[in-house]
Amino acid sequence: LGAGIPDSLEETQEVEALEAEVIKGGMGGTEVAPYTTMVNCDINVVSDSEGMHIGILTGVIGMASVLGVKDIKIQKKNWLGFWETVATSSGGEVSDCSSMSVKILYKNAEKDATYRILCIHYGDVDGYHELEHDSGSFVHTY
Repeated sequence: LGAGIPDSLEETQEVEALEAEVIKGGMGGTEVAPYTTMVNCDINVVSDSEGMHIGILTGVIGMASVLGVKDIKIQKKNWLGFWETVATSSGGEVSDCSSMSVKILYKNAEKDATYRILCIHYGDVDGYHELEHDSGSFVHTY
């Protein structure tokens, strides 16, 4: 494709807004660390007859006063090879813990379509930090 064409084209297609269930993880207390460090963000997808079950987990070493996942986008690759956002979720956050996750169900996943999940995970970890994360592409085969 020619120069100046973006990797993602947003069309007039309606984007579905999804609710995220927030799950608070470890409460710390027993961990001993001289500092707090964010760890990686894990995105897991399981498909069944209901759709795509998406789980996003993030955490810290030590304790975070705030920890969360936001700006979640479910994108589908269109026939031109561009990514289209088909659903979003605002995610969620928790306080005073070492891990958290969100669960989302995307019911309108199309069989044999290629998808990816994008999000930002963040925390107040000796100062506020946020990192972008990408699941990489996968095919919904259920």
